[in-house]
Amino acid sequence: MAHVPRNLALATLLAVPMARAAEPPTLHYTVTPVLAQGDLQAVDVELVGEAGADGKLDVVLPGTQLALSSDGSLSAGEHGHLVLAGAPNARLTLRYRRRGNDSLQREWDTDPYMAAGWLLAPCSALLAMPADDIARRVEVTWKLPARWRGLTNLPASTPTTTSAQSHSVCFLGRDVTEKVIPLGHGGHLRTYTTDPREAAPLVDLAARALTIVAADSDGRPADYPVFITSVDREGGGLSSWSQGAGMGMVLERGVSPGGAVSPMITDYRRLLAPGPVDPATAWYTEGLGSYQVVSDLLGSHTLDRDIVAAWFDQVSGQYGSSAFRRAPQSQVAAEWSSSPDLQALPMQRGMLFGALLDARLREATRGTATLGDVLRKIGPHPADPAGALIAAVRAAGGGDITPLYEKYIVRGDLLLLPADALGACMAVRTDADGYGWQVQRVSATCQP
Repeated sequence: MAHVPRNLALATLLAVPMARAAEPPTLHYTVTPVLAQGDLQAVDVELVGEAGADGKLDVVLPGTQLALSSDGSLSAGEHGHLVLAGAPNARLTLRYRRRGNDSLQREWDTDPYMAAGWLLAPCSALLAMPADDIARRVEVTWKLPARWRGLTNLPASTPTTTSAQSHSVCFLGRDVTEKVIPLGHGGHLRTYTTDPREAAPLVDLAARALTIVAADSDGRPADYPVFITSVDREGGGLSSWSQGAGMGMVLERGVSPGGAVSPMITDYRRLLAPGPVDPATAWYTEGLGSYQVVSDLLGSHTLDRDIVAAWFDQVSGQYGSSAFRRAPQSQVAAEWSSSPDLQALPMQRGMLFGALLDARLREATRGTATLGDVLRKIGPHPADPAGALIAAVRAAGGGDITPLYEKYIVRGDLLLLPADALGACMAVRTDADGYGWQVQRVSATCQP
């Protein structure tokens, strides 16, 4: 598998839009396909922005440009920096040509994925973005011939920073098929693809999974766009990226799309949340909330057990390798804005805590009660998550989990699951990583 970021939406959580009066000028991009006999060869991009008080506009564009020009002076620096210069606050224009390829055996975020009938890329690999990370409005105009369509999930009405939107999606395609599927509570899955036949299994699986996510939420409506293209099989599997409000995906033909669903579920849960993540309760809202969704997906046979096992394997691997894996809850709350890795911890720890509690409940009640049942009764956003959970588990026959809560959530002791915590068809083993840390891996053990 090429690249499937899992916690990219965290940058969005920290992005605070500036007041409109303080906003810098809007950035205007125009994207034009370069065709030969109807097939895509490259794209021409024009950026129109405004210099700062120092007469400069510093942007970043990774990869290689086939042509590069400006109506002012232009200098190139390291790591893709391009500095446009003119008079203070003057209008500046940058023009360049980009070309990509459809190989998944390369860096995913430097050049666009491109084939004869489509281009799909993180917008940061197509659009020269300011290096200062100040929130700006962005407008993208597509100059297209017949049969071609250009789309992006960059927010047109809200100022956004480069870091928050570097994993957004820019998509250009010929004969694009659009499908809109209701997910419940007024939300929709919106898919755009140049290969509807190859995308169909993924679209169906995503729709079923996100419908369950919507059912487990508070009922806030939200749409989730997914942009899908396909390539011949070469061993990469898939490449996907997300920034929390949509996903871009390049699939190898014939490869199971199951591994791409878990980041969609994480994205959609956050979109449906009533507000920013509260670090004091994130272990419950993000962690146990994710566990409930996984439990419901597995119980409804929406996801195969091998996909769920791979999901747990990823979460447990990230948790076991995290520098914050032993961070107490007090540190999580106090240092929340300091690191995306710290922000990812409550989901990881909470999801594993859910698996531990579920195993305890099933054993104590001989399988008559599950943590999924308990969480549905509590709801996704209780006023006192710890108190509600402790009381509900006790009422369900699971005994007093206060010592477990204090050990793993409050103090942050390392949480290691028993080998059979995930049931008869998923095995948990404990390995040592290169630093000698204990890292648990999860695998499916039963045939489909």
